[in-house]
Amino acid sequence: MSSFSEFNLDPRILSAIARMGYKEPTPIQEQAIPVVMQGGDVMGAAQTGTGKTAGFGLPLISKVLPSANTSMSPARHPVRALVLTPTRELADQVSDNLAKYAADTPLRVGVVYGGVDIRPQSEMLRRGVEILTATPGRLLDHLEQRATNLSQVEIVVLDEADRMLDMGFLPDISRILNHLPSKRQSLMFSATFPRLPNSRNLFCAPTPL
Repeated sequence: MSSFSEFNLDPRILSAIARMGYKEPTPIQEQAIPVVMQGGDVMGAAQTGTGKTAGFGLPLISKVLPSANTSMSPARHPVRALVLTPTRELADQVSDNLAKYAADTPLRVGVVYGGVDIRPQSEMLRRGVEILTATPGRLLDHLEQRATNLSQVEIVVLDEADRMLDMGFLPDISRILNHLPSKRQSLMFSATFPRLPNSRNLFCAPTPL
C-alpha cells in the first residue's frame, strides 16, 4: 500500500498523521495495520525507527474510536486499550505518539510509570482514560489502589515484549493479564524477535538505512 488512506482508518486519524508528516506506510505498518484492523492477534518484529508504534497505535485507536464520547463521567471512559512497556522513557514516547494520533478524537490517552509521584497519575486514571500506556510495576500499584480497572480492555499490546521478559517482568505481566477479559486482541511488538518459519502473523521490517 502506498497511502494510509487505504487502511480504512478513521478520517480524524488520517488528518492527525498528515500533520505529523506521515506520507507512506513503512513495511511493518503496511503488514501489521490490516491484520490489527481485522481483529487478528499479531507478533510484529521491526528494528527501532521503522514505525512499529504507528503499526499498532493507528489501528488500535481506530478500533476503540466507536466507543469514544464527550461525557465528563469517568464511567464513560474505561480503559479499552492497554500498552505495556519496559521503561519509563519508552512509555512516555509511546504515549506521546498515541496522543498525537488521537488528537482530533474525543479519546483520552494517558501514561503511568514509576519514579514519580503516584497521586497525579491516580487522579488522571480516576477521571477516565481509554488508551493507557504503562510500565508493569506502576500499573500494578494503581490496580492495588483501585485507581483503575482493566475489565473492559479490548486490545493489549506488549511493546518490546522480549525485553520485558529479559528484565524479569513476566510475573507482573501475568498478574496484569489476569485483570483483563479473556476475550481480547493481543499484540506483541519488538525489535529483536527471531524470525519464525511459517508464522502467519510475524512481520519483519528491514533495518532502516
